[in-house]
Amino acid sequence: MEKLKILLIMLVSAAAGLAVSGYILALFLTPTESPLEVLSQILTKGFPATFPFLVLFSSLLFLCTVLASVVGVIYFLVLPEMKNYYAPGNGNGRENTAMVLKTLKAEERSIVHVLDAHGGTYLQKYITKEAGLSRLRTHRVVAALSERGIVQVEKHGNTNQVRLAKWFHDGMHQT
Repeated sequence: MEKLKILLIMLVSAAAGLAVSGYILALFLTPTESPLEVLSQILTKGFPATFPFLVLFSSLLFLCTVLASVVGVIYFLVLPEMKNYYAPGNGNGRENTAMVLKTLKAEERSIVHVLDAHGGTYLQKYITKEAGLSRLRTHRVVAALSERGIVQVEKHGNTNQVRLAKWFHDGMHQT
């Protein structure tokens, strides 16, 4: 619901920006007439043949659409979605875990499933073999999962011991 509100605010802002830009252009292009009259004539009768506003209006419309699209893409696709999935003590660990699982990439999900199959803790060198990933790729994926708080990593000899975070592991096994 929060995303929908922000998207609506972005669209209203883009429309308001377009309206203000149209008003200012009408003011500059026809200084002898009232800008509101010019805008009402454009809305009711269309563009006059001598009025080069169509080019400017379409350019502004295109730029506002591109700007709104870029902002929308940045907000909806690029920003991380992990920050509020787990709130301790709210009693819905399984739902939180399910939401987090949906956001994982295939490689991340395979590592989580390997860890879950081994009780939540496993050595990274064995995860590499079971997940079918290279050592470097496993290291990078485990580091990304660790950054997001899904796993914890401890040095264990010449490898790492990887453990599912308690909240995540408990959420996977709630009944």
